[in-house]
Amino acid sequence: MKQLPINANNPYLVAVLPYQLTPNFMLRGSLTLLFLLIFMFLFLLTPAYSAGSDSSDDKPAKPAHSKEYYKAVKLIKAGSFDEALVILETIIQNKPDDANIHNYMGFSFRKKGMLEKSAYHYEQALEINPKHLGALEYQGELYIALGEVEKAKANLTKIDDICWTECSELRELKKAIEQAVN
Repeated sequence: MKQLPINANNPYLVAVLPYQLTPNFMLRGSLTLLFLLIFMFLFLLTPAYSAGSDSSDDKPAKPAHSKEYYKAVKLIKAGSFDEALVILETIIQNKPDDANIHNYMGFSFRKKGMLEKSAYHYEQALEINPKHLGALEYQGELYIALGEVEKAKANLTKIDDICWTECSELRELKKAIEQAVN
């Protein structure tokens, strides 16, 4: 059987193909159809989520911490460290591996002048999460209060390694070190 060359000038092909159905037109049409099918296939395989949601669950997102934790944070921001510590000491009984709670306990103890307890909780927070920016900053401020500026500078270096841009913890500790040195 003899194969005919496929080109628009072939008189046999022109006679068989409908009007304007040239090989170039067919190739373009095939590629367009293939692209459309791939797009639809990928679109249909993607799960549909409701706006603003990152999952298909109908359950509301569970808060990271309890209401008591947020109450303690609010008290700390208001300067009521004794009240906050009472709440945090209760919470830490149920969540001993929470770096945030240890960090806030360390902060509260440091603000009260209880530096040994403060140091303990910063160490606990950093043992749980060595990249906890808040604990690194506050521990650095504790080191400054203890006159150990070189240790504070070491924490500054750790924060700088973690932050891709100059984060607030880096700025705050840098400022505290500059004030201590001058």
